[in-house]
Amino acid sequence: MTVEVLKNSNLLQHMCQYQDGLPVELLEITQLAQSIVISPCITQTSVCPSAYLSNIPPRFIDTSYRQLFKHFNDLPNYILFLNGAFTEPTLPVHLSIVENNIKHVKMWIKHKSEWLTPAPFKLAAICGHLKIVKLLMNASKNVWCPEAMDLAAMDLAAMDGHLDVVKFMHDIENGPGCTTEAMDGAATYGHLEVVQFLNENRTEGCTTKALKGAVNNGYVKVVKYLLEHRREQYTPSDFFYPEYYRIQCHRASEEKDYIELVLTAIEANPLATIKFLRQENIFGITKNVFDKVIVSGDKATIRYAVEVLMTDHNKAISLLDNADETIDAWVPLDNEELLPNSTSNDKEWYTSKAMDLAAGLGDFETIKLLHQTGIKCCTVDAINRAAAVGRLDIVEWLHTHRTEGCTENAMTYAAAGEHFEVVKWLHEVKGLNCTNNALGSAAYNGDIEIVKYLVSIPMTQQIYYPDDFLGGGGNQTTLMLGDIPCVDTSCGHAVDRAASNGYINIVEILHDFPATTEAMDMAAGNGHLDMIKYLHTHRHERCTAQAYNYAITTNRLDILIYLMTNNCCNGDINFEQLCIGAAGGNDREILAFCMNLLQTELTHLSKQLIMYNAVTSGRLEIVKWLYEVKRFGWTSIILEEAERRGHKNIVQYLNLVGHFEDNVLDVWDIAFNIF
Repeated sequence: MTVEVLKNSNLLQHMCQYQDGLPVELLEITQLAQSIVISPCITQTSVCPSAYLSNIPPRFIDTSYRQLFKHFNDLPNYILFLNGAFTEPTLPVHLSIVENNIKHVKMWIKHKSEWLTPAPFKLAAICGHLKIVKLLMNASKNVWCPEAMDLAAMDLAAMDGHLDVVKFMHDIENGPGCTTEAMDGAATYGHLEVVQFLNENRTEGCTTKALKGAVNNGYVKVVKYLLEHRREQYTPSDFFYPEYYRIQCHRASEEKDYIELVLTAIEANPLATIKFLRQENIFGITKNVFDKVIVSGDKATIRYAVEVLMTDHNKAISLLDNADETIDAWVPLDNEELLPNSTSNDKEWYTSKAMDLAAGLGDFETIKLLHQTGIKCCTVDAINRAAAVGRLDIVEWLHTHRTEGCTENAMTYAAAGEHFEVVKWLHEVKGLNCTNNALGSAAYNGDIEIVKYLVSIPMTQQIYYPDDFLGGGGNQTTLMLGDIPCVDTSCGHAVDRAASNGYINIVEILHDFPATTEAMDMAAGNGHLDMIKYLHTHRHERCTAQAYNYAITTNRLDILIYLMTNNCCNGDINFEQLCIGAAGGNDREILAFCMNLLQTELTHLSKQLIMYNAVTSGRLEIVKWLYEVKRFGWTSIILEEAERRGHKNIVQYLNLVGHFEDNVLDVWDIAFNIF
């Protein structure tokens, strides 16, 4: 009879409701949550998530909220209002909220009341799930604490346009309030009805972010409403964070600054904005406005702004179309009323580099137009940036018609951008010689044509500074404008740079040039075994212990064996440190190889550090090998760290094999030895 009862699935399900533990439906959600992979984020900053979620089941990917972030391959945990770097016990209830499963949320409230915190409440608010918002507020006072003034939930609902949720929270006496972020976010994302409701029913108001965001995203109706109903009622604010859960309250300031708003409007619709500001006598053509117009690349707007400047300063517009007429260089007058409101450090006209900007964008037509105006707006950076984008025609024209000249950066940028014809011209016509960074960049790029040419011309003598702790090495990035790719310059020794990318043919050409141990170090780090062999055979710099570390972290046993067999290291090697590092890798053979290199018995501390690294890295097979073959022990601290990081299989194994040994590790041992 008992067997027949257990065979009845409906009856069994009803019986389970009265047993300890979770109902079957919640158990299913829990299992799905456990299948999601949580990977800690290596970069620890205020704007980075503490972890990423991957392997998310399809039923949750297809939800409307998750679809907002479909461009993410791995989901930052803050999107689900989670913050654990290794484990997330409350993940199941968050999944139920995302899919708007009211039945499951009711069950979670009953069985896991300790999971009811502000986090799921905020998630329900931003998803716009009003019924769940009500359930959570009625279920526990912990989801929103009036004393803590947790105002984020209403802000979040407003940002995503959930007017029903906003109205519900507003109607609760002494309920969840909001901040200026509510209207700022609603305006930025075009939710006009929410903006209207907040403006008419609440007193928090908004900041300049509301109008800036609406203008930038093209929400005309929102812009019109804000201008009509909130003119002169904005307060300055800081940067708008895209991560919803990091919403911050901003204290109001009496200072008013609409400069950035104007620049944002120009970027979105240049000609119409400039004309409107001019015709309505709202804003003049300041230096920063003119820069924004140049960067827009809109020829009609640029022409209009130039004509306005010429007219305002009593210059004949006819000069713009007559290349035979010249005008003395001049500087436009600054608007003294606007200058104090600008936060820019280079807001005065005498600092203008408009022609430099145009050159960096490859905008030949604008360069010629600016030249006709006579406005002082060109520096050596014009040719430098034209060289960076490979515009030899602009470089030649500036050389012929302007007097500012250029610097050796022009040669460096041209070589870094792989613009051979510009490199040749700069030497043969302009008289620039090869720079160290130009050669290093060409070598790093593997550009054999430019490398051959640069080594055939004189080299500019490099100046080394005593306080340059990088020794002139590394990379430098020069930002360009618009869609123009930035210029990445490779500094340091050209041989090192070529070796790092495995260009043996380049290193052969540079056989008479100096190098450092970084050549072989970086070749090892990037997996170029043939380069390592070449350097060992034909050069004498050798490498440092870092090359061995790179081979371990990249799982290149072949490189490690070669380095060790041929005694490539120019210095001492800490074999115990190599073993500790190898334990965190994914290759037991590398760890075994490193341990066979040991010339003395491992200390007790080193053994625990090796086991610690294997455990915290989640390497179960290596943990088993260390315990069962090498007889390494483990400690309570190691077990606790495995539990904290969610390595359940390792926790299960360690608990199975027996007692832990006395701990000799401390926090400093771990900090200085685990890499």
